[in-house]
Amino acid sequence: MKILNFIHVTVAQAFYSWALREINPLHPDVPRIMMRRQELEDKARRVFA
Repeated sequence: MKILNFIHVTVAQAFYSWALREINPLHPDVPRIMMRRQELEDKARRVFA
């Protein structure tokens, strides 16, 4: 189960990184994307803690 969670987090991180590269920096969703990326980083740390 940990592996599946880690794969999910990794794919989601890649998606949000791509989204930040493609989106206009003034778009209203940028803060939400940044917050989600931080949540995913924390979740990745907790998966293998």
